Amino acid sequence: MRRAVAVAALVLLGPFALTACGGGGSTSSSRTAKLTPVAYVKSAARKTAGQTSEHVAVRGSVSANGQGLTVSGDGDFAQHSGSMHVDFNAAGLGGAIDAVLDGTDLYLKSPLFTAALPQGKSWLKLDLSKATNAGGVDLSTLVAQDPAQTLARLRSISNVTEVGTEQLGGVDTTHYRGRTARTGVAPAGVYDLWIGKDDGYIHRVKIASVPGPKQRLDTTVDFSNFGADVNVAVPPASETFDATNLKIPGLGG
Repeated sequence: MRRAVAVAALVLLGPFALTACGGGGSTSSSRTAKLTPVAYVKSAARKTAGQTSEHVAVRGSVSANGQGLTVSGDGDFAQHSGSMHVDFNAAGLGGAIDAVLDGTDLYLKSPLFTAALPQGKSWLKLDLSKATNAGGVDLSTLVAQDPAQTLARLRSISNVTEVGTEQLGGVDTTHYRGRTARTGVAPAGVYDLWIGKDDGYIHRVKIASVPGPKQRLDTTVDFSNFGADVNVAVPPASETFDATNLKIPGLGG
């Protein structure tokens, strides 16, 4: 149970950390020539965060203390909530996890730990505001974030340069690269962003960061279907088991 919970937390928190929705803001491709690269990236981030919902596809890897983890999955998010299906492989342990995010509450469902849950329970619940340091990775750097926290990372972006132009999913984009300083619990890192030439939205974010000693996080997130209707079903309490305060390394133990 302990190994399954720690792995599950690592798998899901990386993707959820990159979701952003809610708020407001505007920009357009016509402003590209009027803004410096760093100002344009920040403006596009505000506009993207201003959308009420988005589809997210994520792939990435985490390494900590010589152990590696890879993930891929996709889901839909709206107003600090969402759901996602993720496939992963960690130190030879592979599987799939379904997740539902509701504010700072993360619900996980997987064959990895179903048998260890109390009878009648099928979902494991974690309060991300209390769960930290699982598996040697500081989960506070990966927790689900609201738009203000997500934008805080890009507010510190600097040394932004235009890399070139690329087409992503039929969308013509401009590729930018910059660096962020450490902001609160968010680690410093290199950010690559692809911004739509016509719509001004961020369609892809690639992050390479080092959260701590002997740790590395590489994540690519694609955004699409901006503003589409999203319905998120939070698991009922009768089917959930709260593991936040279990004596598990990194999960309040």
